[in-house]
Amino acid sequence: MCMQAITLFNQNFAVAESLMQLYQLFNGLQKKDLREDLRLAVCALWNTPTNAALHHASNDRVLVLARSLTTIPEYLSIDNGLDFLLRQAVVVACTALESFFWDVLRENVLTVVRARRSNADESITSLKFTLGDYISLQQYDDQELRLKQLILNNFKRSTLYDDRAFDNIAKILTVRNFWKEVERITGESEEQLKKKTNELVQRRNQIAHRADRPDEDKGEEADVHGLRPISHAWTNQRIQTAKTIVSASAELFEKAIRKLEDDIRIAKEQEEARKLARQAAKA
Repeated sequence: MCMQAITLFNQNFAVAESLMQLYQLFNGLQKKDLREDLRLAVCALWNTPTNAALHHASNDRVLVLARSLTTIPEYLSIDNGLDFLLRQAVVVACTALESFFWDVLRENVLTVVRARRSNADESITSLKFTLGDYISLQQYDDQELRLKQLILNNFKRSTLYDDRAFDNIAKILTVRNFWKEVERITGESEEQLKKKTNELVQRRNQIAHRADRPDEDKGEEADVHGLRPISHAWTNQRIQTAKTIVSASAELFEKAIRKLEDDIRIAKEQEEARKLARQAAKA
């Protein structure tokens, strides 16, 4: 099953959602003079002198107060100052998406091998092991654990870079027509799901490798800070697409793995029946 994978995804994705909530909460803060009655009330609450200086910034959702020695960060009240939260949400959501597929593969690859064997996906049956791998497999106390390690060595996290990579993982887990199945479950077109997924991955790479600076040679637009423009709407659409894909994928993978586990159980029962039949024939 992929229960651990979906649990880890939800934990990781919650960080992206928190970043989006912080952006909505603090976006539009403006530094203002604090009303005298409110300033006195805060001084009384903090047990500070009534003439103490306080810093104040607010919008229609939140009010920020700070003592004079602790200034309110400048980026909270300047245009696009909170866009770093959106960029971090992109990084977190994309990493959570990719990690989900890796974790599902890691959890279930041995089940796939045990159940499918000769008719496993080509990416499994075409794997090549070195002589050293084979020797280590024979000498390992837990041969199945070693086999799992050898198989996973052929599927690095770095290979999860676009929609095709997710499709490849799905095939290994015996889910065919992955994107069509996700489209059926979510009601969103395969084309849009792939487009938004690839845009999320591409933007994560731009943030990670170029700090989201635009490519001047391509004439890309820049914001007031010299970075690629980013908006809450753009970010929210793509990270929610990631969550939608994972939710649908978990449903598909759980069904597929359950069937494989049933196949393993039936095969064991049949083998036991054949063993008993041979013993009876000898008797």
